[in-house]
Amino acid sequence: MNFSLLAAFGAVEITFTIIGAIAIIALILFFIIVPVKAYFTALISKAHISMAKLASMKNCKVDPMLLVEANILAKRLDVEIKINELESVLLAGGNVKEMLKAMKLAKDASVPCPFSLASALELKTKKSLEIVKSAVESISENITQIKAITKDNIELVIDINLTLKIQLPKYLYGLSVAKIKAFVTEHAIKKVPLYDKEKIMTNPQIILEGLDMSQAAANTAYILMESRISNISIGRNIAMEMEVKRAEKERVFAQMQADRMKNAEELREIRSRTKTEETKTSLLEAESQVPLAISQAIKEGRFSVMDYYKLMNLQADTALRRSIVSGKDDSSDDKSDDDIFGDDE
Repeated sequence: MNFSLLAAFGAVEITFTIIGAIAIIALILFFIIVPVKAYFTALISKAHISMAKLASMKNCKVDPMLLVEANILAKRLDVEIKINELESVLLAGGNVKEMLKAMKLAKDASVPCPFSLASALELKTKKSLEIVKSAVESISENITQIKAITKDNIELVIDINLTLKIQLPKYLYGLSVAKIKAFVTEHAIKKVPLYDKEKIMTNPQIILEGLDMSQAAANTAYILMESRISNISIGRNIAMEMEVKRAEKERVFAQMQADRMKNAEELREIRSRTKTEETKTSLLEAESQVPLAISQAIKEGRFSVMDYYKLMNLQADTALRRSIVSGKDDSSDDKSDDDIFGDDE
C-alpha cells in the first residue's frame, strides 16, 4: 500500500514537471515570436495594435516598433490612417513618420493630400514632406542669361525670377519646371524686339506683360504664382557691330580693288618690258642682217669696198661728234657752277 502511494505521488510530480516545462517553452516561444515591448508601448500610449499584427511585422523582418511609433504619431497628429495602411508603407520601404508629417502639414494648410497620394509621393520620391512643403509654401526658380535683340538692335541680357507652387495631384505625372522656364523664355524673346532699349530699361517688367501664367504651367506639376525681371543688362551693340562689319567688308573690297589695280599695273609693265625686249631682239636681228646684206651687195657688185670704208668712217665721225657735243654740255655745266661760286667770292 505504501509503494502504491509513492508511485502515485511520483507520477503527479512528473506530470507537473512536464506541464511546467511545456509552459516555460511556450512562454519562451511567445517572447521570441511576439514583440512584447512594442505591444505594451502601443497599449500604454493608447495606440493599440494586436499581437498578431506585431508578430506579422516581425516575421516580415520589419521592426514592429516602427509601426507602433508611426501609429502613436498618427494619433498625436490627428491624422486618420489605418494600421494596415501604415503597415503597407513600412513593408514597401517608405518613411512613415515623414509621410505622416506631410499629411498633417497638408491638412493644416487645407491642401488635399489623402493617404493614397502621400504614400505614392513617399514611395516614389522618398521626400514626401519636402514636396508637401513646396505645395504649401512657394518656391523660387531663376531663368538666367536670356539674350534678346531690341527694336534698335541692342542686345539685352535678362534674368527672370519665378515664384511657383507644387500641385500635389499632378506632381507624379506632370511636366517639370523646365517647361515653364521654356515658355517664359520664349515669351521674353518674342517681346523684347517690340520695344527699343530705353523703353525696356525704364520699365523692364514690360517684357513679361501679357504672359499667360495658366498656359505656362499647363500640364506641369507646378502653379506659376508670379514672374518678375530680377536683372537686366546691356550686351552687344548689334547696330555698331553691323557697321564695323560693313566697314571691314568695304575695306577688304577696297584692298581687293587696289590689289587688282596693282596687279594690272604690274601686268602692263611686264607686257611693256616684254614688248621692249621683243623690239630689241628684232633690232638685233635686223642689225645682224646688215653685215650679211653688205657682204652680199659687195659680192654682187652693188656696193664696193671703198663705199664700205666710207660708211664706216661716216659712222665713226658721227660718233665722235656726238661724244664731243656731250662733253661740251658737261663742261658747260661745270663752268656755270664755278661761275656761281666765283661770284660768291
